[in-house]
Amino acid sequence: MRAGRRNNRTNRHGADAGSALILTVVLTTLLAIVGVLFVMVTRIDKMGTQAVSQNRELTLATQTVVAEISDLLAQDVPGGLETEEYYDYPDASNAWLADLEPYQDPNDVPRWRQISSITGATNRKRNVMITVIGDRDPIVDVNTAVTNADADGDGVGDAQWFEVPGIMTSKGRPVYAAVRIVDNSAMLNVNTGYWFDPNRADPSFANPNITDPSAVDGSSPLQINAIALARGHAVDSAQGQAIAETLLQARRIDPLDGLSGYENWVLWRYLTPEPNNPFTPFDLSDELELRYRGLINHGRVNTRVETWGRFKANTISTPVDFGGQELDNWFIRARDGGSFDPNYALRHVATTYNMDRVITPRPFGAVGRTKKVNVNNVSVDQVYDAVFAALERPGRDPALVHAEAAQITANLVDYIDDDDTVTAIDAPSASGARYHGFEQPCIYISEIAHNAVTDGIGVVHHSYAVELFKPYFEDRDPEDGQWRLVIETPGVDEIIQPIVWSGLRRFHVLLAEDPLAELFNDDGFSDPNEPPEAATLYGYAGRYGTPTAQALDSAGFGERATLTLQRWVARTDEWITVDFRQVPGDGWMAPDQGPRSVQRDISPYQCRRWLWSPTVLASHTLGHSLGQHDDPNDTRLIQAHPLNRTLRNIGELGMVFADSAYGVRPEDTAEEVLLDLMNPAYGELFNYLTVLDPTQNIPPPAPGLSPDPDETRIMGRININTAPWFVFAQLPWIQYQDTHQAKSTRARDIVTYRDANGPFENIGGLMQVAALRDLASDGLDNLNDAVPERGPDLTRDSARDDLEERDLLFTRMSNLVTVRSDVFTAYIVVRLGANGPQKRMMAILDRSQTSDLDPAVRVVALHPVADPR
Repeated sequence: MRAGRRNNRTNRHGADAGSALILTVVLTTLLAIVGVLFVMVTRIDKMGTQAVSQNRELTLATQTVVAEISDLLAQDVPGGLETEEYYDYPDASNAWLADLEPYQDPNDVPRWRQISSITGATNRKRNVMITVIGDRDPIVDVNTAVTNADADGDGVGDAQWFEVPGIMTSKGRPVYAAVRIVDNSAMLNVNTGYWFDPNRADPSFANPNITDPSAVDGSSPLQINAIALARGHAVDSAQGQAIAETLLQARRIDPLDGLSGYENWVLWRYLTPEPNNPFTPFDLSDELELRYRGLINHGRVNTRVETWGRFKANTISTPVDFGGQELDNWFIRARDGGSFDPNYALRHVATTYNMDRVITPRPFGAVGRTKKVNVNNVSVDQVYDAVFAALERPGRDPALVHAEAAQITANLVDYIDDDDTVTAIDAPSASGARYHGFEQPCIYISEIAHNAVTDGIGVVHHSYAVELFKPYFEDRDPEDGQWRLVIETPGVDEIIQPIVWSGLRRFHVLLAEDPLAELFNDDGFSDPNEPPEAATLYGYAGRYGTPTAQALDSAGFGERATLTLQRWVARTDEWITVDFRQVPGDGWMAPDQGPRSVQRDISPYQCRRWLWSPTVLASHTLGHSLGQHDDPNDTRLIQAHPLNRTLRNIGELGMVFADSAYGVRPEDTAEEVLLDLMNPAYGELFNYLTVLDPTQNIPPPAPGLSPDPDETRIMGRININTAPWFVFAQLPWIQYQDTHQAKSTRARDIVTYRDANGPFENIGGLMQVAALRDLASDGLDNLNDAVPERGPDLTRDSARDDLEERDLLFTRMSNLVTVRSDVFTAYIVVRLGANGPQKRMMAILDRSQTSDLDPAVRVVALHPVADPR
């Protein structure tokens, strides 16, 4: 029994020992687990802290890069924080700006002509070979000759890494960044553009009549053909109509109400939210989707603009992740070689938000203006100051610049104003010279006639006639007392003959006729080129001189007399010489030779050149439209008639005299006496003069208040220094009679010229592109009512292949193009260390209100770019 009890005690002690061991093990395990959990929590906490720290460092790096970009954009504003070039173009002066599209070198290697560098022009990279970039490829060499960074995130290299100056990570590692900055004005604005079809007749403009030039004159950004972004290629007008209507619907525009209200509410209010705005333009969500990762379509997001346009087609859904054929497929989506390639992706040339300003390269005038002068609605002094600033260049004699500016200003003002009063300007120079404008009505001395007959007792009887010609029916008749004919015959007292216009539509004759030396017979005469009612207007009733001719002083004129036609200048109370002619000598007026006449060439657009026939006519042609040519092969025309209306397009400056209209010589050409837009000396005028003034369109800030007179912003124009050819092809009339199958010749030629010659410093540089001047040799009238194809010439004239036709294409696009921009998209990727964490952001930056007083650049959006994989 004792032994059993002993054994039981032994067993019990063993069980207790085993339980204690198990408990020890459990406790040890629990302690180990607690220790592991503690370590894990500590590590997780450390990792979280590190992640927060890294995110903060990435955010700080992004903010540093955005601030640096904003500072560069502010400095680049003309007249801003420092003097910069006026234009925006990817070059050494704009090292921060990247090309929107790539190109292929002669070996078919894809390259960027320039990628962005925000660390200075010395680090600028040109003609950089494009490579496919892995999203987490380590940074090996920041000075590589190829792209080693993908800033926009489409998998294709478009930038190079650089160390962000002034920042390090908490562990002392460098912070890297890559940046790609592109110009939104290189794109077509789907909010401001609409449709261009010269043959359409729709109610989208105030007057649906197709003969109304308001729909095709190139005056409004609405005439930029934005529907090309949705229409695809080679569609007919009916399809264009349908696509245009869907664009109207997308922006909630009633087609019956037209676009005028939309223009006021949207184009001139700069996307400012308006509770009463009846329209719904595309907004920032559309813009972010269009800009997202370059050519990648964000498949889970469908914005209104995508629903309307072709912005999903031909895109890629994930970043390019290997080279070879994949890079080729990317390239044909990123650039169209000029054939309207159906693979071309349109999203990267579409925007909802771009803007530029009508500002000048530098302050000018006494008050230091920086806003361009609207030639249609400003004082003479303001026009003069702007023209002087445009013509002034280092090394030019200021007195000559003052004289040229005064003459151009006087001619320009008289071309535009609706009165017949000649403008007179005193140039502020030591010479004290006065310059007069060219004003309606245009009147010339067109013929001189004489007859001398000796009677039976030896007395010589004389008849004299001077014809004045008014070639333009639309010109008002000259007012009495404001015109006179001055006759200066050597050795004879001067005769001053006031002109009292006869009421004839084109001709006025001053006649001193002796019945014994008749100039006219009893049959009278009429002008075969005038309409039938002309005879009534002329009042022919028997002898021509009785009912219509104004009596000329009976003393008439003698050989080698000077006949001077003068008009009175009310502003200065002086008479100026408009035209003159010397009477032939050497027996030209000898008696008994019969009626004699010498005539000027009055064929259309020739009379301004003062071409007089050397041939003495056996009888007069007074009152007739027939002309005598010095040289029948001389086809040089000078079409320069002051229209007395405002300019539709600033390119119409080419119709204005640069020189005095009263000193044109017979040998002069239009290029020599007009503002020749091909002459680079006049190109700078476009940087100081405009016909677009936002002040005339934007609403007042409140009832009773006026709009800001210094407002300069304009939406929707195209920067000719950054746009690809597809964007150029949507400007008004640029595809007119383009013989190329795909109708892109002129647009491609602009880009070719730009790539070969560098930036356009002003829009006048477009006139150096030969393809834009080809209407001067097409042998057509190019009139807007021509059949079968309407043309861009909106004026009724018969001058063919003249300077106006040469300039037509440029003129029609001149309101809608610019050489600078104020809205840019910046793609930014920052990384901590060579292979550390990174963040990709997209920023839309607006400097359209940046100035010396307010140097800030507005960050319209700073949006993280999510991983699309």
